[in-house]
Amino acid sequence: MKTLITLLLLTCFIASTDANTNLKRNTIEIEYIRYDYLGSYRAIVSKPKGKGPFPVIIYSYDEFYDWAGKTLANKQGYNLEYIAGYFAKLGYVCLIPIERFRKVKSIVGVSTYIKKKSYVDPNQLHLVGMSEGAFLTIVAAETINQFASMTLIGPIEINDKGYLSNQLFKYKQALKPNIPIYLMMIHDVGWRINYQKILYKKMKSFYKNIEYRQMFKEKRWFWNIDRYGKDINLFILKQYNRNHARKNTYKPTQYHPAF
Repeated sequence: MKTLITLLLLTCFIASTDANTNLKRNTIEIEYIRYDYLGSYRAIVSKPKGKGPFPVIIYSYDEFYDWAGKTLANKQGYNLEYIAGYFAKLGYVCLIPIERFRKVKSIVGVSTYIKKKSYVDPNQLHLVGMSEGAFLTIVAAETINQFASMTLIGPIEINDKGYLSNQLFKYKQALKPNIPIYLMMIHDVGWRINYQKILYKKMKSFYKNIEYRQMFKEKRWFWNIDRYGKDINLFILKQYNRNHARKNTYKPTQYHPAF
């Protein structure tokens, strides 16, 4: 059963438990849905006002949310309802599979669910993921060929068994080698930097269209979507313009680190 709640969306997002919040508020409707795809899953959905068709963002959260839970994550400034509402204000239908626990089918399933809706553009399904969620995003893109772009924030491999193993790039070709990818490498602690470098090297031999950016921030900095959400929006708009405009003067960043 669908549960409809009204989220009071703060215009200034809580960056930490000590942060002061702006009291100016806007009302955004957040819907919790249940859908089936080789299992039963739940997701947060936020939709702009109007009939559409709207582009779609499917957001895969940092693993911190799974082990910390909603209450603690919110206290630390990682609020998924706010993230969904943020993208809805930019004109996207935003879906966030929750209680996911490394289940790629939750991402594939929600994309299959939403693309059938009359108010979305089925050719504009964009994936956004952070940390392990970013790796799940890659696996989802290699499971079904229906995504227009990927934004990967501090992606690290899960190194699990089967389809989540680190053998993903060794024994197959990319379903969509030219898919536009925006990769934000988080430079905070040594082990995370090394894991991202390893994954990035593999991705360069797998994908042909990676826009790379180094971000000298702690991972928790990225829990606040207000800080960089506009960059994701700009990246997606650039891809849309490439595909639909006859003349486009934008030239993507060609820098690739030497490691």
